[in-house]
Amino acid sequence: MTQSMTGFASAIVEIPINATEKLSLSLHLKSLNSRYFEATCKLPYLINNCEVLIQRILKKKLERGHVYLTIKIQHDSTKHVVIPSLTTIKGYLDAIKIIQKTCDLKEEVSLATLLQLPNILHIEEEGLNTKAEENILKAIEDLAESLILTRKTEGQVLADDIEFHVKEITKKLELIKTASGKAIVTKKQDLEALITCLQNSANEELSVKNCLLDNQKITLLAELEKIDVNEEIVRATSHVTNIVQILKEDSLSKGKKLDFTLQELNRETNTIASKCSQISISSLTIDIKTDLEKAREQAQNIL
Repeated sequence: MTQSMTGFASAIVEIPINATEKLSLSLHLKSLNSRYFEATCKLPYLINNCEVLIQRILKKKLERGHVYLTIKIQHDSTKHVVIPSLTTIKGYLDAIKIIQKTCDLKEEVSLATLLQLPNILHIEEEGLNTKAEENILKAIEDLAESLILTRKTEGQVLADDIEFHVKEITKKLELIKTASGKAIVTKKQDLEALITCLQNSANEELSVKNCLLDNQKITLLAELEKIDVNEEIVRATSHVTNIVQILKEDSLSKGKKLDFTLQELNRETNTIASKCSQISISSLTIDIKTDLEKAREQAQNIL
């Protein structure tokens, strides 16, 4: 099955913390095209310590692409113990006494005034137990599986599009083969006509005539060799067959193989274009390059 590197999945899960409390999390996971595996994780404070494990799970499941994971706390029923910062409070009171003594102030400091001062209280947050962390990691693993389903759906669309362009390329290669064959026949006829003309000519000396004959034969034979693109067409057809075979393979990682094979097919097309100057063949090679560019664009988004 062909997989795209583009996918999206989301879920809301409830993670039991103990017998009575649960943690509700919203998870969002998306992946985009990338040469390698990259992961960007936005995690709440409770599971920051699990980031390395999360990245390992995502790499194992998704293999390649830039992956974005966002986890938010929907509802937090964990216990938060509020603790007074006694050292800070004592520091405030000592400072207030100095101010009162220096400025000769008699007003007492009330508790309400004291509580309005910054950093008087702090919250001691309860961490997650090992079982809760394992459940969160399992939820992320399940989310990655859901994303893979969307990747497969998109991947099939990409594969179908590549197959369409490959079929168009095959048709154009056949047309080039036919046109090249006709061009070779025409050149051979020109060569035979020239030989006949020179042999029948009585206006030059025999040595001059033979010299001209040899030079013209060499020139036309060179042109015949140049416009013969049969080898290039055979190699290009072989690359097309390989592309179709790669798309049918069961292996997941086939995007790079497709891209490299399409590059080789593009090189053969360039060679054909440089060897044949006929307008009809040049036009067909341009059409092939157009199909190749579209196929490569799709292949570069395949896992």
